[in-house]
Amino acid sequence: MKGVRFIPVFMAMQLLGGWACGSEAEMKSALEYWAQREAEYNAALSVAATDEQRASLPPPSVTDFAPRLWKTIRNQTGTREVAPVSGGHRANGKETAAARKVPTYEFDEAWAAPAVVWFLNHPEALAKLFEHAPKKLVTYTEALLESVRNKHYSSPFIGEACARLAENSGAQVYAVLEKIYDCNTDPAVRGAAALAMSIMLNNPTLAEGSGGMAHVRAKRLYLIRQALNLCPQDARFGSLSVTEVAEEQIYRIRHLSVGTIPPQLKVTDGEGKVSSFPVLGKVNLLFFWSPAEDVGLSIMKKQSALMRQYPELEVCPIVPYSQPEQFRSMMTDQEILSCYMDDEKGTGGQAYRVAVLPTAVLVDEHARVLYIGYPDMQLQTALNECFASPQRKKNSPPPASSPAAPVTRPVTPPAAPVPKGSDEPPALRELPQF
Repeated sequence: MKGVRFIPVFMAMQLLGGWACGSEAEMKSALEYWAQREAEYNAALSVAATDEQRASLPPPSVTDFAPRLWKTIRNQTGTREVAPVSGGHRANGKETAAARKVPTYEFDEAWAAPAVVWFLNHPEALAKLFEHAPKKLVTYTEALLESVRNKHYSSPFIGEACARLAENSGAQVYAVLEKIYDCNTDPAVRGAAALAMSIMLNNPTLAEGSGGMAHVRAKRLYLIRQALNLCPQDARFGSLSVTEVAEEQIYRIRHLSVGTIPPQLKVTDGEGKVSSFPVLGKVNLLFFWSPAEDVGLSIMKKQSALMRQYPELEVCPIVPYSQPEQFRSMMTDQEILSCYMDDEKGTGGQAYRVAVLPTAVLVDEHARVLYIGYPDMQLQTALNECFASPQRKKNSPPPASSPAAPVTRPVTPPAAPVPKGSDEPPALRELPQF
């Protein structure tokens, strides 16, 4: 299709052209073999009649294939000088910076971009290769990323790695994505990098260096708009379309980020009474947990201490749906003071995008999110700051929510819609010392 530039790595081999050295030819052959295995697997999936049959089909093994591909790009080709570091020699009584030489490899060459993309997308394969040599694993992982910073940032194939790079949280990876976005000439690749940068800015550590909360929110929406404008309609970002990922990120920015108003949810207690949270006019702690996991259970055991420490706090513990008898039995057996259940469809968990239990959501009296995430010391800090001043302006109206920047491509509500018949919107690890 005209304009589409996301090209599977095995097809890239047909476009590189030019004279192929031995390693390049071997890389092409290896990637063609991998593409054939994937095609056979997908064909088998398409004809499988049942979920059981599909589950029984083993996908191609990335760890078995990795040594073959790695062999084609691993050889050292020389050395290069990197930017001077602090320290160094003294000349005429003045300290000068010393240049440093590092090895270069075949994967630093432009022709190796498709193999670099493959390893970036399968870090578990590289980890398996060097499971008995952790120092080499660190060295090669950093060297592969450095090859993107120095060479492959301009490749038309690097867009395929942006979704996996977005799963990182480090400033170094963000800087690589920024360089791809600034310097690559392929619009679709730039769009993928923009979307990955927006996702990474959800990390508080990265966001702190990008301005205040309002600035970060605006920047994330701008980058999403860029992704939608630059990418063709059918462009992919990992296993999903760019549009699907953009819609989901917009939902999270609008409803599940600090300063926004989260979805209202309805939950049921042990007697079948339905309650709605957050409660306007009170500070709310929505706590998604399960008695099957130890961290959430240990926090729930301290529920009375939490309520004594913060008597104005409205605590709403929520567990996944179970039969009412089982729910009441759980509360009795675990000596839980109060708790609520999500519905059978898990509407509350979906609306709040709960991927890991436990998850805590602290909401102020104006129904604005103060904290959302794992219940670690950051939650403790948010609680302390919330209740630190007795002059909290409970009666002041919340600031009007800034409208999201318009996008060229229409954006529909994201996944996890509200069940029919409902009028409600849809949907580190130190423990806090309660």
